[in-house]
Amino acid sequence: MQTTRSIWTTLAVALPLATVLAATPAAATSPWELLEDLRGALQEDGPLTGKFEQTYIPAGFSDGDVEGGHLSLWLPRCLRWNYEEPQQKSFLLCDQEVWFWNEEDEGGRHYDIDPKEEPGLDLLMLGVSELRERYVADSEKLADGTFRISLAVPADVGGDFHATIHLDPVARRVVGLEYTDDEGNLTRFAMSDYQKLAHTALFQPPQDIEWTDE
Repeated sequence: MQTTRSIWTTLAVALPLATVLAATPAAATSPWELLEDLRGALQEDGPLTGKFEQTYIPAGFSDGDVEGGHLSLWLPRCLRWNYEEPQQKSFLLCDQEVWFWNEEDEGGRHYDIDPKEEPGLDLLMLGVSELRERYVADSEKLADGTFRISLAVPADVGGDFHATIHLDPVARRVVGLEYTDDEGNLTRFAMSDYQKLAHTALFQPPQDIEWTDE
């Protein structure tokens, strides 16, 4: 079971991940060019959904929990995780609000956050010139034809967040992601079967749940 801290990190990394779900610009050669071009491209592409399998390995352990479900995103505002296996639960992030609920419960939790203060979320909120002051990044084309994009908070500013994104340039989708948070917890994702959503109803919190503000 993920801690609240690891949940925040999952949400934080998911939005920068979403910036590379759109088509890869042929002219982009650096990670910053990829991020700058793809942020705008995905916003024009509309809401998407795709399958994911997540492996969460706590610091100090060699294996961990495996969960799966669907990720839906509608940039620049919203992101939703629907975990379906082994336990149904959902997270919805829109602007500066987060909702978390279990499908079997009558109540859920509601949080306010500042995306600019969360490592990862600021990748979506700030301009590239500001991001260059916060992160170091590089990209590499691998032997199998995929691209690897790496992002990290510099150690000299007290950060220990880093992520690696694997991008299939033929399918023009992210096929893998792994990241380590500042507590040493490792999370890996495998992602597939992206489709466009015909509506945005998924990005509204359920109305039949009693929400507790935290």
